Amino acid sequence: AHRSLGGMATIAPAPDVEGQGTVLDEKVRMRINGETKRQMEHAISQKDRRDTTVDDVWDEDAALASADTYIMRCTYVWVLPKLLILFLPMFLVTLPIAIFSRIYAAFLPTPTDRVKRAAPGFIIYVLLCSPFVLLVLIFVALSRAGDGLMYYVFGVPYMLLSKDGWGRRRRSIAALKPYMGGPRIRIIDVLVCTLGHTLRNGTIEWCWNFVVMIIVIPWLKYWINTNTLVMDLSERFIQQISTSLTDCGVDNVCDTARRIISRSKQGSDLQNRLDLWKFCPHYPYPPPWRRWAIGMQGANRVVLLTHTTHAISVTKGSNEQFIFSNSVEKPIWRVMLWYNNPYHFLTGFVEASVTHGRPSQTDKVHGGEHPMWIVSSHSPMLTNRDSTISGVGPIDSFFDRWLPTIVDEVRALLRGPEIARQMHQEVVSKDGISRPAAHVGPDPSGEVPAGNPRMSQPETTG
Repeated sequence: AHRSLGGMATIAPAPDVEGQGTVLDEKVRMRINGETKRQMEHAISQKDRRDTTVDDVWDEDAALASADTYIMRCTYVWVLPKLLILFLPMFLVTLPIAIFSRIYAAFLPTPTDRVKRAAPGFIIYVLLCSPFVLLVLIFVALSRAGDGLMYYVFGVPYMLLSKDGWGRRRRSIAALKPYMGGPRIRIIDVLVCTLGHTLRNGTIEWCWNFVVMIIVIPWLKYWINTNTLVMDLSERFIQQISTSLTDCGVDNVCDTARRIISRSKQGSDLQNRLDLWKFCPHYPYPPPWRRWAIGMQGANRVVLLTHTTHAISVTKGSNEQFIFSNSVEKPIWRVMLWYNNPYHFLTGFVEASVTHGRPSQTDKVHGGEHPMWIVSSHSPMLTNRDSTISGVGPIDSFFDRWLPTIVDEVRALLRGPEIARQMHQEVVSKDGISRPAAHVGPDPSGEVPAGNPRMSQPETTG
């Protein structure tokens, strides 16, 4: 059945989610899914306009290199002193939260799929963290106020003195509008994420990463990646598809991906391997009254927050969910990167699913796909795949390199670590379509892919 959206567009509930259950009122559905009307109208208007197994053509504009230089010089002037001033005191007030989290997590049974938010132990954990959360929020306010002031101090003169400054700003705001006004960040959700991440990465590492997120990521988002005063922004589509997992079975792949990413507490062997990953997402299951929850991504020396809708979640008898990508065999998560979420440096619509690969990557059938509709500019810094700044180009390249890690983990858990080693396959990363590497199996030279513990620990099965 098709659904209308304010009489302006049509939603076709995903046939990939088994039985849509109860068909809800539009406003109720959007609330429990973490959606906005403008977001969904935009997605529906763009669906079926492209082959979602191929990246958009996105030309780098060398003339914008000077804007990149200006942006980075302003960043050094502001962010480095801010880090020096705020990092240590904020680390000290955040550390008790990490300690309380790690202590409570130690008492959770292994495994724990979902944290019971009504449990007395969880309530005590939240109460113990609350005074320190309030102190963290003071640092949040100071950091964000400073960022806002410097954004306009640096940005307004550039807009006024550069060609077509006002027009550029209008176009950029129009590109960002579908991603404005998303759900707020839920602090309780963040505390649930913290339980999983302190288990995966440890107390001190999580605390460090969280403080870096609070101080640095809003500037990276609003000044570097979505700067409406300096850059001309538009929406770019990129797609990363892993090598095939058809030998594992679609349902098994989905269940195992959730075991790795959504389960709050896993066995120690799996936790230790995840600690070695270059990218460690944790999307805890939502509470019963909604299908979305805040997720937390661990990425090098920082964590990032997302708004994640779970395809498997049922609320009010419904798991009705629009699927943006046209190449989905079965959805797992929708990962929204809202513009009003300062704690992820990208802005846009992301999904994570099992793909059928049609029409252009059918050799990757039942691999994992990660389509991203991201607002960005054509500047070299954000476009070039070899850039050292986390723009869309470098992110596309990064996920091509990271996907073999989760493919190996999923296959090892389902079919055994030695089979995963023998079927290991890297991806040749490039714009358009990234192809599977010709070689299958361990590198003959004995070199182990960075951040892929399954290629260095073949004996571990749990």
